[in-house]
Order: sequence, then structure tokens, then C-alpha cells
Amino acid sequence: MKFTHFLTCCSLLLITLTSSHAQQSQPSIEQLLNEPFLDDYYSNVVYGYEIITDTQQHASRYVGNSLNCSNCHLQAGTQQEALPLNVAGMYPKWRAKNGKRNGIGLRIRECFLYSMDGIMPTEDAPEVLAIAAYVTYLSQGQIMGAEPEGRGVPTLPDTGYDPNAANGRAVYLEQCSSCHGQQGEGIADTPAVWGSDSYNKGAGMNGIREAAGFIWANMPVGKPKSLSHQQALDVSAYLNLQYRPADPRESKFLKLLERLIN
Repeated sequence: MKFTHFLTCCSLLLITLTSSHAQQSQPSIEQLLNEPFLDDYYSNVVYGYEIITDTQQHASRYVGNSLNCSNCHLQAGTQQEALPLNVAGMYPKWRAKNGKRNGIGLRIRECFLYSMDGIMPTEDAPEVLAIAAYVTYLSQGQIMGAEPEGRGVPTLPDTGYDPNAANGRAVYLEQCSSCHGQQGEGIADTPAVWGSDSYNKGAGMNGIREAAGFIWANMPVGKPKSLSHQQALDVSAYLNLQYRPADPRESKFLKLLERLIN
């Protein structure tokens, strides 16, 4: 199936998603996982869910670090204020980062390039189609063109002080290092927050204010919103100073390659 046709079908599906019948009839992910046979759409939904929750296993050919999509899109993309994925109705959408109107497919592909520090998939790659189906599935019931509640991460208010990396280091060592490691390397299933196994400098999480919103709303695990706004900004500034892979947009070769495959 052509990628554009697939996404058109997804968009048409979204138009009908607000009906009570559609909302009642959609099976849960748990139900889908237990089904012995699924049609094309729901098999793609399940595959997309598997990619989000275990990217290293199911999309390894496009990944360059040790992260899974669910390290940022918490609870498999269902948690509000943790970059939830119920956003299909907001696309196509202009994006300043690449200076063009993005469909959901391009948005997914660029996540592999930046957040996963990998290779951008082709538009008809099975992994892209599957994640698009899962995003559409999660978007059932959303109003087309409207921003879902809890989208993205919170924008923290102005504290009156600049982010302070030195203070952030102290907060990180006290509140974060037991899970993410003193060198940001990650421990067990906890993701690396800097270094070669983390997101690169082109990822959205490399922005101090975006990362601060995520940290404040969701970290430490089990104690969300326990840090002050200033502490979250300070930790984010500290992370921003650490080594991580370069922004691929700074490579002329990769920029040329990106243009060739778009």
C-alpha cells in the first residue's frame, strides 16, 4: 500500500472517530495483542505499539543509540504531558525545524534521525507505516485540527532566573543519578541522558526549556512535579552541557542524503 494512500485512509478514519459507535468498538491494545489474527490496520497498530515500546528490537535498522521511543513518549505514548502520541489530527502541520509542512510520516521519520540518532527511514518503510497506524489509533475521539489535552510537555513559567547548570548538577546527582547514572549512561532499563547512547543535539529534548518541561512534569519517576520549576530548568541546563552526538543538520553529506530521500 502506498504511504500517502495509507495516511489518507488514516485521516479519513480520524474524521469518523468522534462517533460514539467508533469509540465503543475500538479494542484495547491488550485485546489486540491477544487476538490470533488481525486485519492489516490493526496488525500495523500492534506493530507500531511494539516499535514504540521496544524500538531496539523492532526498528533496530534505523536506530543509532540505546533508546526506545517510550523513553520520551511515556506509557507507550499515552501519558499526558509526556509527549503523548494522540496527535494525528494535528497533521499536516508547519514545522520550523525543517521549514516545511510535515505530514505525520515525515515527523516520525525525523524522530529516527534526531531522537534516535539513527537513519531516516523511507516514507514507505514498514516501521513508519506501523507507527503512523498506532498514532492514528491513539488519536481516536480527538477533534481534527485541535490540540489534544496534555499534548507535548508543559511550558514552564518565567522564574525570574536563568537556568543554572552548576545548580542543576547538584540536583541531578541528588535526584536523578540513582536511575540515570552519575555519567548519564543509564542504569538497567533507564535511558542514557547524555553520551553516545543518548539523543543527539538536533533532538527536541536538547532544547533546555522543552527538556525542563518534561523533567518537571515526569521526573523523578514516581515523584512527578516534585522539583521546582527552577530546579527542572537547572537540570536541563546541566544536561544540555554534556557530550552527545552532533546535530545531523550540521553535516553537509547527511543534509544532501536527507534531500535525496525526501
